[in-house]
Amino acid sequence: MKILTLIIKKQWFDAILSGEKTVETREVRPTNTKYISYRDNNTGRMYKKDTDVPESAWDSDKGVDTVVNSYDAIRFWVGYAPNRPGALVEVKGAELVEIRDEETKEPIVYEYEGNLYTALEIDYFLGKIIEKVNC
Repeated sequence: MKILTLIIKKQWFDAILSGEKTVETREVRPTNTKYISYRDNNTGRMYKKDTDVPESAWDSDKGVDTVVNSYDAIRFWVGYAPNRPGALVEVKGAELVEIRDEETKEPIVYEYEGNLYTALEIDYFLGKIIEKVNC
């Protein structure tokens, strides 16, 4: 089973356990590679970091796609303290979402270390609670 581990606030943890919160949203940043990979559409090859993708792939007609890494479950932990509450929760699916400007509806683009990035979030659709720890 492929598991993503995330830290979460107690308020949101309780909402997940009660079934009130069914989607966990995480912002994607260039420095965080556990959420996404990059697919060179010319070769089909996958890369963990955008800096590993050959420059020629970015410049080609087919380009490069950002792909959500697949997980079977998310292990949520409340904070960082010892003996903290946690839960293993099924992931039913995930969706990559462009963050858009509220007025223009255009994708938000920002610069990081000289490269341009489109602002993205991932919505993880949560399923059943598989396991609870210290709850």
